[in-house]
Amino acid sequence: MKLLERILFWVLSLLCVALGVLLLILVLFPSLTWLQLPAVRIAVGVLALLSILCTVALHLMRASGKKEEAALASEGENGSAFVSMKVLSDMTKRIAQDQEGVRACRSKVMNNGAGVDVELEMALDPGVAVAPMAARLQEQLKNRVFEMTGVHVGKVGILVEAASEAKPPKQPVVEQLPPGQTK
Repeated sequence: MKLLERILFWVLSLLCVALGVLLLILVLFPSLTWLQLPAVRIAVGVLALLSILCTVALHLMRASGKKEEAALASEGENGSAFVSMKVLSDMTKRIAQDQEGVRACRSKVMNNGAGVDVELEMALDPGVAVAPMAARLQEQLKNRVFEMTGVHVGKVGILVEAASEAKPPKQPVVEQLPPGQTK
């Protein structure tokens, strides 16, 4: 968010909370004659609570949205750098598809607070040994993503959805003729 947008967000938030508190004070200490009616007091009280609750909800949505959208790449005295989850997902997918024997891959990246966790769903070519390829890919993903972005990769879960055994090549059918006969 730009600085002006942040300032406007906070000013509007403070105004909503101030309005809610003012309405709440009017309900609790009704000195005006129109606030003596119970129905009016209830309506004003509901408006006060809605004003405060909406402000809190907006702040919670804003705070939770940041964590899901990006992962912290670096933080220093000059500021912070973030990498979007879409970029990290595309990157992990490309790294996985560059592995020999990987036919297709889907990637999901989730923020874990200290970095990201990765889940891969993949289809392999026939004859690929799953365990060694998965171990090599997990290590490579952690190293390459950190080298390129500075984001730490925690867990790398791999689900192999399709892998088939290599079929032996078909032998040509050779017709055996009795000795001495030719075609």
